[in-house]
Amino acid sequence: MAASLALAACSSSKSGGSSSADGGSKDSAKAVTISLLAPSYGSSDKDDTKLYWQQIIDEFQAKYPNIKVDLQMATWDNLQTKLTTAIQNNDAPDLFEGGGYADVAAQGLLYKAADVVSPQTLSNLIPHVAELGQTKGQDGQKAQYGIPFTTSTRAFFYNTDLFKQAGITDEPKTWADVAADAAKIKALGKTGFGLPLGSEEAQAETYLWTLGNGGGYKDASGKWAINSPQNVATFQWLSDNLVKPGLTESDPATKKRTDLWKDFAAGNIGMINGSPALIPILKQGTIGDNWKSVPIPGKTGPLTSPLGVADFIEAFNAKKDHKDAVGKFLDFALQKKYQEQFDNEYLLLPATQDAATELSTQTPALKPFIDALPAAAWYPSSDPAWDPTSQKIKDIVGKAVTSDPKGVLDQIQAVANGG
Repeated sequence: MAASLALAACSSSKSGGSSSADGGSKDSAKAVTISLLAPSYGSSDKDDTKLYWQQIIDEFQAKYPNIKVDLQMATWDNLQTKLTTAIQNNDAPDLFEGGGYADVAAQGLLYKAADVVSPQTLSNLIPHVAELGQTKGQDGQKAQYGIPFTTSTRAFFYNTDLFKQAGITDEPKTWADVAADAAKIKALGKTGFGLPLGSEEAQAETYLWTLGNGGGYKDASGKWAINSPQNVATFQWLSDNLVKPGLTESDPATKKRTDLWKDFAAGNIGMINGSPALIPILKQGTIGDNWKSVPIPGKTGPLTSPLGVADFIEAFNAKKDHKDAVGKFLDFALQKKYQEQFDNEYLLLPATQDAATELSTQTPALKPFIDALPAAAWYPSSDPAWDPTSQKIKDIVGKAVTSDPKGVLDQIQAVANGG
């Protein structure tokens, strides 16, 4: 799941992390403007993630009036492209919140977490999640560069009303169950299973299905195994048993997760993989309470290790005179109240221990997902090849269910191998 470097090693670092956690409001002597690039997690036309960050910024600037924060928002579709373009133009943001970090850490573009975050904040991160932020930097030494911001695990959601109408009495546990149930739902004039293999989060859907066949992105030795026989067989099964029979939406390669989640919430799809973030969308839809979430079906039975996803904050080091301000903002933004606010808004999972403890008690719907985090299977985000590999998956993996799956997976494997 992750390297086993103790978080305490980061927490005890003497490399000069931020000291803003002492509660003082001493401001920088010189006015400075730092930049933050972040994705929108919202599902509505209202950019509620922007409102979330703006509230933090307003309260931060009230405490530190000489530090301004320039907020830049992006969709998940164009987030990585926006960051890559900024780096190429020598205009990287001071802070970036999103997915991978290892490739830019390997290029020497990031601060180590201990250089900008206080020991108090570092020690409050959930240890097994914090470990996911560790990778080798340009100096070849392993350290924490990714600062976890939010996490989630995945589950299988189905429409209980459609199941009842179709005469389905048991929840699906295997791929064969999914295919059989999808056919019955299709007979009702609905889409049996939602398969988002488009540009938004195809890397998650891919991982869920390959895990269910004993595959994944890497083998037991840690080598990339994207084009393994198990993974090829997985996509061949999807093609033969779901896509070609018309049990999914047409052309999964063009379908985004958020759009299909909305279709599921509208009662148009019988089954779909999702995270706790799907639940607020269900509340906005017409499905009402006619849904249930269960462990994700695998080829022969439910997954015992669900997919876990962590989104990280990374601090770019191009503007050395911004370092102190960046540290102050990170310590401020990772407070328990803001973690709780974000996770209650989107029903995602926190990255800090105090917020996890609080939310497990106050939001019972999140407790099973929080409890599942230690056993989760995570993206290989500490590998510098993960970011370009993930992007390649988003770009082409959808073709694996409508053409030769091995040929498509071979192309992705080549990127992972540095090709």
